[in-house]
Amino acid sequence: MTKWWSLLLIMVLMITGMKTVVAAEGAVQWDQGVVQASGMGVSPATADSQAQASLMARRAAIVDAYRNLAEAIGSVRVKADTTVQNFAVTDDTVKTKISALIHGARIVSEQPLSDGSYKVVLEVNLFGSDSVAQAIYAGRQDKPEPLPQPSTDYKPARLPAYTGVVVDARGLGLERVMSPRIYDDAGRIIYGDKYIDPDFVVSHGMVDYAATPDMMRSLEAGTTRAGASPIVVKAIGLKHFNSDVIISREDADRILAANAGNNFLARTAVVFEQ
Repeated sequence: MTKWWSLLLIMVLMITGMKTVVAAEGAVQWDQGVVQASGMGVSPATADSQAQASLMARRAAIVDAYRNLAEAIGSVRVKADTTVQNFAVTDDTVKTKISALIHGARIVSEQPLSDGSYKVVLEVNLFGSDSVAQAIYAGRQDKPEPLPQPSTDYKPARLPAYTGVVVDARGLGLERVMSPRIYDDAGRIIYGDKYIDPDFVVSHGMVDYAATPDMMRSLEAGTTRAGASPIVVKAIGLKHFNSDVIISREDADRILAANAGNNFLARTAVVFEQ
C-alpha cells in the first residue's frame, strides 16, 4: 500500500472520529456492479449501558467498513496493469473524488451479533452515478478515436443486423477489469475505451461478464447488453495479465464490418463469456 493510500485511510477515520476494531473483507461484486465491504466493531468495556455499548460497536463497525472499502476500491483493476489506487496517486482530482465516494458509501446491511459485536456492510457503485467509474472518467475531455477499418484484404460480405458482440473466453482464465480491450492476432485494438465516449463508459461500463448460470441464461435469451442477435466469436488467447482478449483477424474484420451497420460497439454492447 502506498503512503498516500495509507493517508487516505487515516483521513477517513479522522472524519468519523472513530478507530477501527476488527478488520473484515472488501471485494468487487462484478455481477451486481458494486464494490462492497464489511466491518466489525466491538464496544469498549467502559460503556455505561447496553444501549451505549451497541451504539459504540455500530460506529466502530462503520469505520472498519470504511477502511476495508477504501482498500477494496484501491485494488480494483481499471485496466490490465492499472488500479484505482494508481489513478488516485497520480491525479489529485481523482484522489478527492475517491475520498468523497468512500465517505458517502451507503449502508446496505447491519446486524448486532449475539456476542455484543456489530457488523455493517457498505457499498458504492462501480459504474453510473456516484461511482468508481465516475471518479476516474468524469470530466475527461478526450474525444473518442475512430475505430479501425477492416483489413485491406477483407472481402465484404452481406452480414446480418447484429446487435452486439459475445466473446467466448471460457477456459482461458480471463480476469475481470473495468476497461478491458479486444485485440486481434495482428495486434490491432478493435475495442477499448479510447473508442467510446467517456460519459457512456461511466454510465454503462465496457463489458458484461457472463459466468453465472443466470448470466448464461440471459445471454441465451438475448437480454444482455449484446442484444438478441449478437455476433459470437471465440477468443484464441489473452494478454496483459489475462484481462484483454485476443481474437482472430478474420473475426475482428467481421466485427468491424458488422459494426458499420448500427454502431453497437459505441454502445458497449459487448459480453465476455468466462
